[in-house]
Amino acid sequence: MAQRTAVNFSYADFIRSIEVERQLSKHTLESYVTSIEQFIAFLLKYTSIRRWNDVDEFTVRQYLIELLREHKKSTVQNRLSGLKSLFIFLKKCRVVEKNLFESLSVPKKEKTLPKILSPNDIALLIGQPKKLFLEDKISQFLYLRDTLILELLYNSGMRLGELLSLHHGDVDFERCSVKITGKGNRERVCPIGIYSIHALERFIAGIGESFSPTMPIIINGQGENLTPRQVQNRLKFYLQQSNLPMDISPHKLRHSYATHMLNNGANLRLVQELLGHAHLSTTQIYTHVNSATLQRAYHKAHPHA
Repeated sequence: MAQRTAVNFSYADFIRSIEVERQLSKHTLESYVTSIEQFIAFLLKYTSIRRWNDVDEFTVRQYLIELLREHKKSTVQNRLSGLKSLFIFLKKCRVVEKNLFESLSVPKKEKTLPKILSPNDIALLIGQPKKLFLEDKISQFLYLRDTLILELLYNSGMRLGELLSLHHGDVDFERCSVKITGKGNRERVCPIGIYSIHALERFIAGIGESFSPTMPIIINGQGENLTPRQVQNRLKFYLQQSNLPMDISPHKLRHSYATHMLNNGANLRLVQELLGHAHLSTTQIYTHVNSATLQRAYHKAHPHA
């Protein structure tokens, strides 16, 4: 995964160690690699430093300024997180004496509410594959599979990577639930609802084949796994056809799921469990209430409203 550079350390050892010890997702590992490679590129371009133990506080702060100039604060947070973990490893291996990123004053990440679709928008989006199939614009296979993708993403709130790792043996048709393997290989069982079950049954019947428990659920026409990019492209296609915002991603369908659950009275800790969040604070961002809901609650509850 990592290449040797002019800097005196192959960070492949670091990547291998966190891959085994912390069981990070592929996406997080790739983010760490990007963080390290960009820092190395900065060192090679702007400094004469070629040894990790020659990196000093001035250089680290100059790099922070460079990051803030070119990236959003959220991206800067991610870059620094990767480098902080790297220097923890370097210190443990006695390559450096101090983790210079540990005491670095990091700008606070902007707190933004997650963008979501309304329930009506969700219904419009999920109905789009059937509409296009009836108009003879997409094949039956795409209609059945893409409806299944949209139903599962919204009805379970699972991550895209979790969706693509699902196998037929993970589905409990009787209980309308699915076993999901999330971050850190943590398993959880989530209800997916009768709509998702029916969509899966139609997909299996439409293909006309029996599937073994170990076969992936989301496949292409040749029975092979879909890539995250392919799913994202299919979603963009249906968003465009529905005249919905094009910046909606599979993860924002997860945001929509969580927000709709909470707005309709679901317990916060229940939603935490369903989303597979390790910490309740991660789930709390979904507790925002729109002004219309606030007005309705006020007029319903206040004596002088």
